[in-house]
Amino acid sequence: MRNSILYSLAGLVFLLATYACSDNEKYSTSVVRQIEIFLDDEPWMANIGSFKSLYIYNDKGEYLANYSSLYRFQLSNGNYKIVSVALKNMTDATVTMPYPANLNDIVIQQDPEAIKKFAVSAPIEYSSPFNEPLSCRVYSRTGVLRLKSTDKKADKSYSVVRAVVSTPISAYKVANAQYIETPIEVTHDKASTSGGVNYTDDLVLFETETIGKDVTIRIDYLDQNNVVVQSKMLDGSFPVLPDDTTQIAFALNNVDEPIIQDYTVTIASEGWNEEELNPEAPMRIPEGYRYVSPEEDINAIYGQLKNDSEVNDIKLFLKAGATYTLTSKTLNDASKSVYIMGEEPKTGQDATNLIMEGVMSLGNSNVKTVFDAVHFENLKIKTNDHFFNFKNQLFEIDKILFKNCDLELPKDKTMWYQIASGDYTQIVNNFIVENCRFYNIGLYKSAFLGLGNKQILPMYNIVFRNSTLHVTKINRAALINNLNRIPDNLSVTIENCTFVNLNVEGTDMTFFDLDGSGATNFILTVKNNLFSGVLTTTGTWLRLKGVTNRTIVDNYYTKGFALTDWGVEGNEIPVATILTMDELFQNPTEGDLTIKDKNSEVYTKRIGDPHWIK
Repeated sequence: MRNSILYSLAGLVFLLATYACSDNEKYSTSVVRQIEIFLDDEPWMANIGSFKSLYIYNDKGEYLANYSSLYRFQLSNGNYKIVSVALKNMTDATVTMPYPANLNDIVIQQDPEAIKKFAVSAPIEYSSPFNEPLSCRVYSRTGVLRLKSTDKKADKSYSVVRAVVSTPISAYKVANAQYIETPIEVTHDKASTSGGVNYTDDLVLFETETIGKDVTIRIDYLDQNNVVVQSKMLDGSFPVLPDDTTQIAFALNNVDEPIIQDYTVTIASEGWNEEELNPEAPMRIPEGYRYVSPEEDINAIYGQLKNDSEVNDIKLFLKAGATYTLTSKTLNDASKSVYIMGEEPKTGQDATNLIMEGVMSLGNSNVKTVFDAVHFENLKIKTNDHFFNFKNQLFEIDKILFKNCDLELPKDKTMWYQIASGDYTQIVNNFIVENCRFYNIGLYKSAFLGLGNKQILPMYNIVFRNSTLHVTKINRAALINNLNRIPDNLSVTIENCTFVNLNVEGTDMTFFDLDGSGATNFILTVKNNLFSGVLTTTGTWLRLKGVTNRTIVDNYYTKGFALTDWGVEGNEIPVATILTMDELFQNPTEGDLTIKDKNSEVYTKRIGDPHWIK
């Protein structure tokens, strides 16, 4: 009896101990009972239990578990970070979250095949005892870019259409819910046995709306041997919207469209249709030129053409209204002729902006290089140094041409600065400026176009025509000088130009120092020009020497502008206008030289730069 009582007491103690252990265990964990998930701000629920949408991490980001949102689950008491994924269509191909992996290390890369969608929440901080619902807001991080042809006629020269999309986003970092903005190219090939007819291709990409940027598109046409036979850019850039489709419909086979400009953009969710996105006439690219879209790297393209032994000349065609930047060393030591042309602006459209962060030079110091041309046209150019700067390079060039350009140089920087190692090491046959405006010229000692004067460095023919030079500072320098060592035949033409000197320092400047005493024949033409500036009693207009044939006629200067020495015969001195500078020009200080008075002799006789006679 006594033993039975002892055994009973021992059993009771054991049961009490067991109950106590279970009670302690009971309160060391908590159950997540309420789970609510929203996908793009709409309530969402997985329709199959095997889809585990919740990823559980501790507060240090270490992976713990992966659960379905359809069932309650238990976690040890503590602090957690929880990430949820979701799908609108459970059959969609989707990027999966890597696990086990530390949350802080998870980076979802752009799907290289551009077929997988991805929707994920930002990490949710969630702590026991889990009395509040676990609420996860999942957002689509991808969208669809749909390319669709409108062609009715096939082109059998290609059998594969390759879409090359340049996107600003390379990946998504889950821990901080941010995109990694590293530009990449995503390539997707689509077979087209119908020669482009009925071509449609969907590319799934990270959405770009969040960062406020767009993607650009190039279409490559490949033959049956997988060789690219043609490429076309789509003009413009396009958004990739989250959980939406941006459709671009265009003709693949339009032979008159080297750049695809005639297209229709449709946003699927809004039924938004931008029918008139590019109503103007398609861009016409001059033969032999490489079109550079604003989204492309002009420096890389220039370098490729420079280094390509099969390319004779570097010819770049740039979009009107866009801005391109040539970095510091791009134009150094050019080894081929260079042609950079902007698209001619249409009504209401700005010209192409070209920023030069370095100087341009030709050739090298070892072997003399012969060039056909350096050609700039339809550009607004801004530099941070001399435009041309030569240091012992060896070259001969037939023509340097600036046409339909606006140029702005920094103060005390010039168009032409040269150092040479010997006679005839740097030769220019023609330097021509046609229909250009140079603004805010500020010179100290070096001329705007000043040749090296220690060696024979010929520039045989200099032409300024239908152009403007707007000077804000000029000391002892001239606009053109150091011609005295040019041999043989020299020609200088200054015709239908407007010159404004706003320099107020009162120094003895010279407009043109034209000493051609070294030439056998020196032909000078100065006609139909307009000179103006602040009131001054110093300075020289033309300093002439060695001229064998001269035409100096129909030149004018604004009332109140005078120089100490005109440097010409009495009948060659410019005629004073009736109006002063401020009365004649719209805003000379700011460089707007539009002729206000249409009854003035400048307007009626078409004197000066025709650009200002409107």
